[in-house]
Amino acid sequence: MSSQLSLTHKWLRDNVASYPAPDRLFADIDAALARFPALRPKSDVYTYDDGRTQLLLCVHGLLPISFRAASYNIPIAVWLTRDYPREPPLPYVVPTADMLVKPGPHLDVSGRSTLDFVRQWQRKSEGCSLAGLLDAMQAEFSRVPPVYAKPSQPPRPPQSPQPSRSQPSQQPPTLPPKPPTPHYNNATPRPPPPPPHPRVDPGPPQYRPAPAPPHYQAPPVPWSPPRDPRVAPAPNPPAPPQPPNLLDAEQPVLYAPQAVQAAPAPPRPPNPELLRLHDAVHAKLSSELASLGHALALDAERLRAHQADLLAGEPAIRDEMARLEAVRDVCRTAAGRMRGAVESGERNVADLRAKSTPEVDELVCSTTIVHNQLINLVAEDNAIEDTIYHLSKALNSGRIDLDRFLRSCRLLAEEQFMKRALIEKIQTGIPMGQLAGY
Repeated sequence: MSSQLSLTHKWLRDNVASYPAPDRLFADIDAALARFPALRPKSDVYTYDDGRTQLLLCVHGLLPISFRAASYNIPIAVWLTRDYPREPPLPYVVPTADMLVKPGPHLDVSGRSTLDFVRQWQRKSEGCSLAGLLDAMQAEFSRVPPVYAKPSQPPRPPQSPQPSRSQPSQQPPTLPPKPPTPHYNNATPRPPPPPPHPRVDPGPPQYRPAPAPPHYQAPPVPWSPPRDPRVAPAPNPPAPPQPPNLLDAEQPVLYAPQAVQAAPAPPRPPNPELLRLHDAVHAKLSSELASLGHALALDAERLRAHQADLLAGEPAIRDEMARLEAVRDVCRTAAGRMRGAVESGERNVADLRAKSTPEVDELVCSTTIVHNQLINLVAEDNAIEDTIYHLSKALNSGRIDLDRFLRSCRLLAEEQFMKRALIEKIQTGIPMGQLAGY
């Protein structure tokens, strides 16, 4: 038992791998099989109402129910859709050859069950499972059984032979065993009525057309003249009647050699239910074909419009590609120049970092002797100006006397005058453009 269970688990693991939620599907099927041991898993092709086919997992077998204190087993098949558990399974009742489906509010003629649990699954799938669906089916079928036994057809009663008139003989003609009763009108023989057609049992989930019945051939019937319809047939075969007087002019001669042979029976008429189903299927297919043809025509027209737009947009796309290629070339040229400038700046920075820090006096200098002399004179003039300022502050604070202040200021003023005169002379000899740069 454990080896069989492990094989079942291995088979389930291999077949649930193609579903979007394999772990949830495996757990639900395993719980359902543990709860209902008469069920088994399988993989088979399911055909939808619109004709699509898909390979799905199916849990099938016998579902035990209790009805009126008696136990019964209902054959079922529950198909698990590809979107399980977001979409509910497809439960079916699969009757055997001696059963018929009993349609009801939650069961159609094909055996498909539409329980309230399935509708609840469609609204909220989080709280639903396969075992819960089987419990709901068991409760519903225990309340209203979904199948009933197929009624057996009673044997046909034997038909009483009709009285007939034939050629004079000592014994009445021997009738064939249980032939159909012939009727005559104006001395013209009619074929016997066709036997009743068999009943068609629609099997879930689709109708399958019944095989064509074999051609019915009635047994040969001996000829007999017409009888008066006002005379009731005798319950038992009467004695041989008197032969007709062929010399009597008023008695018509009904015997004809070609009337002795019975005409062949017509073929059995088709099943009206099958014809109705054929007409319904033909009408459905014609409607679907017309709708599909209209949809395909609209799609073809839309595709033609897209094709025209694409063909018209090709020159614009080519022009835009040419413009973008030109922009790309310009960007590449500018990038090359920028890359060269960046590399040159990096080299200059590296050279400056490699040199030592210059002195302050070397930073403030010029390229010519005259300009360097001018810089020095301006610096000395400013220094003399600052010295005279500090001497005046020292005089005010009393640090020096007036005589010393005057002597020092006279000497500094003479030196400042000479420097300013030299500065003016140099500025007069230097052009204004060169002087403005320093």
